[in-house]
Amino acid sequence: MGSKILRQGDRYKARLEKTLTDGKVTRGEVAAILRDARDGKFKQVEAHYLSGFVALNKEKFDPVAHEKLLSFVKDEMVALAQIAGDSGLAKARKQPALTPDSLKSGAVTFKPLEGALTVNGFGMDDALQGQVGDCYLIAALASVAHTRPELLAKAIKANADGTYTVTFFERKPNQPKPTPVEITVDGTFPQRAGGRLEYGAARSKGELWPMVFEKAYAAWKGGYDAIEGGMSATALEGLTGKKPTFFPVDGALGADDIFKKLQSAFASGAAVVALSKPWEPIAQGIVGDHAYTVLGVEVRGGERLVTLRNPWGEREPGRDGRDDGVFTIPLEKFLSSFATVELAKL
Repeated sequence: MGSKILRQGDRYKARLEKTLTDGKVTRGEVAAILRDARDGKFKQVEAHYLSGFVALNKEKFDPVAHEKLLSFVKDEMVALAQIAGDSGLAKARKQPALTPDSLKSGAVTFKPLEGALTVNGFGMDDALQGQVGDCYLIAALASVAHTRPELLAKAIKANADGTYTVTFFERKPNQPKPTPVEITVDGTFPQRAGGRLEYGAARSKGELWPMVFEKAYAAWKGGYDAIEGGMSATALEGLTGKKPTFFPVDGALGADDIFKKLQSAFASGAAVVALSKPWEPIAQGIVGDHAYTVLGVEVRGGERLVTLRNPWGEREPGRDGRDDGVFTIPLEKFLSSFATVELAKL
């Protein structure tokens, strides 16, 4: 998550924690939380943090109030995941605005970057997240590259004039099917002194496709600040045109059902992303409130395992000697560390 979304989450987290001043959450406090959530400003980050708060502090709630809030959280999270569609501006920006933090620094400017769209094709380890909170987008790009890289190849093209055109899919409310929308951007990208990229980057030097997709998405949505925080479900639909689905990682489903759902997703050729919990506890080495690409599941030696990738391209639990962001954990650690799974069958 980036600066804006972190600040938003931290503010909401602090408000929720005020209810624990006396060590318990009363019916009156839950009623106030519900009123606040229903004021028309309840967003994905609030739903995610509220979900984590409810799960972590179950024993501190009035039982009746807990069930009422838990039901609301589940309904709201499902509603957020079952999005009406991914749509951008009526007219895309030719040059998406930088984030306020980048502008404030005075050190970030758009500069040309030489290279080719791909180096050895579209790989799940190519795209790296930078200083903007679009982990959900980078994780979605990696998941599509992992499952159906040809879809990314079809969606992007280099033009003779040095620009690039990316085709996204837009489905507005009450529109049954998404329609393609072409976004064209030039070959300049936000950089600091010495050519260090400010936002998305590529693992291989001279590879451009991750930055082109990110810049086009920002141009479509209204600027790099506009893509701070979001749902991978939204990004998956924008990238593929396929309507996403969602399920929570909670005790109500159980370990067996969650593992079967993951197995079924990969058997169907789905692109899969998981969002980690915003509250502790999570497994050491896993970043809280962060989207990860789910690369697969397996049973090895009788143990159920889940393999994931951090869109930073580094920082992972365990020590496999690579620090490339790719790691495998037991299902139990996945259940204790992640809150939701979002996927699209491709």
